[in-house]
Amino acid sequence: MTHLLELRNISMKFNDTVLFAGFDLDLEINETVGITGPSGSGKSTILRIVVNLLTPTTGTVLFKGVSITEYEPRELRRKMILVPQEASMFPGTVRDNLQWGLSIHKLHASEGKLESALEEVNLNCDCLDDIAGNLSGGEKQRVALARALLLEPEVLLLDEPTSALDEKSTLMVESAIGSIIAERKIGVLIVTHNPAQAKRFTDRLVKITGEQEGK
Repeated sequence: MTHLLELRNISMKFNDTVLFAGFDLDLEINETVGITGPSGSGKSTILRIVVNLLTPTTGTVLFKGVSITEYEPRELRRKMILVPQEASMFPGTVRDNLQWGLSIHKLHASEGKLESALEEVNLNCDCLDDIAGNLSGGEKQRVALARALLLEPEVLLLDEPTSALDEKSTLMVESAIGSIIAERKIGVLIVTHNPAQAKRFTDRLVKITGEQEGK
């Protein structure tokens, strides 16, 4: 059986320090897997390995049965998009930020598609002409999610998407993520330090040690 995403015997060593070893993970379409573990255990590193931003010391990552090293980097990072812990906004408006990811891949979205992407993450489409840098932390995170969704990824990688937000913003971002999971036929990997949040969103939890827990 070919999985959407497979990590096999992944280890990462920096200088003489082994960050983790023997990490395995499978991800299927329409599945959400949470990655948990103590601070500094390498959870975010795993996501960077998945999109080939870091090369593991040992192990293999397969996307749809093919090693990620066989994919052209731009193609890989459209199919699997990493949304970082703190969303970066580029100079300009929300519209400019939504079009930014598309422009890298020489794509364009209609006004209606931009508005639909905002609605999917619970943002009012009237904010398209707002200056992105003036948005709240939670709004920026949701714009980053919308920017990723416009590229129609097959895997969405979320790196502690609410860790820097207050409670109200956390609930708004969680609601947006929940809608995405419910409506899109994609696989989702979410790194979280919050066990309650992981339980709400995930089908399975995978500890950085490789131990798996059913929901």
